[in-house]
Amino acid sequence: MGNMSSMTLTFADAVATARAALAEAVASPTPAHELRHAISELESLARHVYSVQAQLIRQADHDDLARTTGARNTATWLQDALNINPGQARGRVEIATADTGLAKQALADGAIGVEHAQVITTCLRKLPRSASGEAVRVETVLTEQARRCRPWDLRQLAEGINAGFDRQTALADERAQHESRELHYVTSGDGTVQIKARLDKETGQKFIAALRPLSKPCPAHDGRPDPRTPGQRHADGLATLVDLALGAEGMPGVGGQRVQIQVAVDYDDLMRSLDPDAIGIAPGTFGNGVPISTDNVRRLACDAGILPVVLGGDGAALDYGREQRTAPPQLRAALYRRDGVCAFPGCEHPPGTSQAHHIVEWFHGGETSLTNMVMLCAHHHRIVHSDRWTIAITDGRAVFTPPRRIDPTRTPRVDDAPRPGAHRQLIKEVIPRQRTARLDD
Repeated sequence: MGNMSSMTLTFADAVATARAALAEAVASPTPAHELRHAISELESLARHVYSVQAQLIRQADHDDLARTTGARNTATWLQDALNINPGQARGRVEIATADTGLAKQALADGAIGVEHAQVITTCLRKLPRSASGEAVRVETVLTEQARRCRPWDLRQLAEGINAGFDRQTALADERAQHESRELHYVTSGDGTVQIKARLDKETGQKFIAALRPLSKPCPAHDGRPDPRTPGQRHADGLATLVDLALGAEGMPGVGGQRVQIQVAVDYDDLMRSLDPDAIGIAPGTFGNGVPISTDNVRRLACDAGILPVVLGGDGAALDYGREQRTAPPQLRAALYRRDGVCAFPGCEHPPGTSQAHHIVEWFHGGETSLTNMVMLCAHHHRIVHSDRWTIAITDGRAVFTPPRRIDPTRTPRVDDAPRPGAHRQLIKEVIPRQRTARLDD
């Protein structure tokens, strides 16, 4: 017992000495050119401390200390002792009790972190018995890689190694992922929809691949970086994915009809909403009664799979929408040839995902024609409507004029990036013209 008290005192003294030394070091400002080195040295020290802690956890597990305190196992005992999450506690116990000499030494040297060590120990634990003779080689490879890559990348390598040694278990894990798939959505009282999903790795990779190009940052209207948060950009990307799905030829219909969302709006309210200062305007409503402002009804009517139902004063339908309000395939192809991507200055939204916007609004008599339409991504489509930018087509290019509150001078802006139509014209100018064939040639 005396020896244990002495050991505890020794560790207490060591920790107190380290704390005092660090407090003294940080008391005075660290020169800027030394900050990177100082931060790295502290990380190395922290990793070494974790390796020492692992030795003590291993001793506690060997002595079955958890049972003497009433805990179920060493992990639950450690969870309570350190006030950490169950996963963290299990991971530290796994590192402490694993026979991973190389990984533990690298952790003690400060060359790898706790997360690295946990990935390595998990990989070795999952190796089948038939691969036990390869454990040292696997640990060597993973430890070397851990010195130069992040834990996430190391985990992908480790999972690949496990899959290579145990194909059936890897397949079972992927089946389990698929079985655990789920997606839930609920409509809140204000009409917003909350989504919670868990996707298997195959579907998840498809989702990421589809969402990533649709949620890239777009420049703000004043040239500054995209003001949206990553979460907002991802939500906008999902909105574009939904638009693409609703407009896809292979989208299943309902009752033999193409899927469409109806929104009813009063004609008088719709016309009066063209005045930004008008008040007392009733919103439109979706088919399930969820209200939406008339300003957004006008935007949705451009090209978003929305079927507007315009009502008269007596509530009777005056117009169920006209097919020509949306750009037909041949017109959309012409818009792509002219604009290529979102036409808003500086935006490079990928082709095939933009929306066709009516310059003179369809509800206000605007034609669905090449001279009255321009391609906009969902983000800039909303910006143009909400901030009331004006657009004109000049020499085959869209010219955007901001409202006075954004730019008091209302200086017109045009994207200088070459568009497909301009590229084609340059090619025609550069290549030599074909000679007229002579009959005597």
